[in-house]
Amino acid sequence: MSKITRKLVLSILTVVLTVAALGTTTFAWFTLTNTATVQEFNAEIVADTGIEIALDNTSNPMLYDWKTTITTQDVYDYMTAKYGADSFRFNNVTSANGTSFQELDGSTTTDGFLELPIHFRSPDAQAISMDNFLLTSGQFSWLSSYTTFTNEHDEVIDPGDQFMVNAADAFRMSVTGKISGVVSTTVYENPAGGTNVNLPASIENADLSNLSPNGSVSFYYAVTENLPAGVTSVTVPDTITVIDNGVNILDVLDMDGGSQSTAGAEYYGSITVRIWFEGWDPNAYNTLLGQVITSSMHFTA
Repeated sequence: MSKITRKLVLSILTVVLTVAALGTTTFAWFTLTNTATVQEFNAEIVADTGIEIALDNTSNPMLYDWKTTITTQDVYDYMTAKYGADSFRFNNVTSANGTSFQELDGSTTTDGFLELPIHFRSPDAQAISMDNFLLTSGQFSWLSSYTTFTNEHDEVIDPGDQFMVNAADAFRMSVTGKISGVVSTTVYENPAGGTNVNLPASIENADLSNLSPNGSVSFYYAVTENLPAGVTSVTVPDTITVIDNGVNILDVLDMDGGSQSTAGAEYYGSITVRIWFEGWDPNAYNTLLGQVITSSMHFTA
């Protein structure tokens, strides 16, 4: 078989999020009942000649529905099988490593984030790399009507003031795969600039007179005079915000050779993609949960 450059464009999802049952405490984006419903999304996961892909969380690759394009309906079917019909919800969650998740009070959760196991097989491609990712959403002007606080851009916001926000700024995406035979997870977020401010890997909020970072935490404290869930510090993972054009910084998959009996092809392997709304992000205002989020990844062999 001749050498062919193979590119995989994984347009994972476009989701519409709507706030569910906030009651009268619409400011309390940290409230654990403040959830969001995935109402619709468009998804297409495409592989070029020589590579097949599958979306499946069972243990027998020989039974996977291997194809070159995973459609929106395929993703819906997978989510229905895993989460139940119309039952998936994004919640305000956090993660210190991109693989395990907690609610904002520190309790472990397996809900509130999207997890997609993506499998690859090929007759000759021995590794797959990710060379691009994208998280997008439309920005809009948010009117603060509660109290004075300092936003993520170190701007003092008084009641009646408006400033620009963007839902994609509060989302994270992680990819878990093998790097040189070792399982590794890389977490992605949008780069700083425009509406976005990146979250430090270690946040200390013990000094209430000097909240760090500003933004959503400062807003919550200004309204309630309490820290969310009583937490005084939190750790989130280091993130990658830029992948230089043409430079593959992450080998998301090292395929193990000789796997004809495993998946029906010489080379087989898998990655896990997770997408979540990072509750400790300085951009994580509850109003963002009504916006359209698009997440995409570009893979090449």
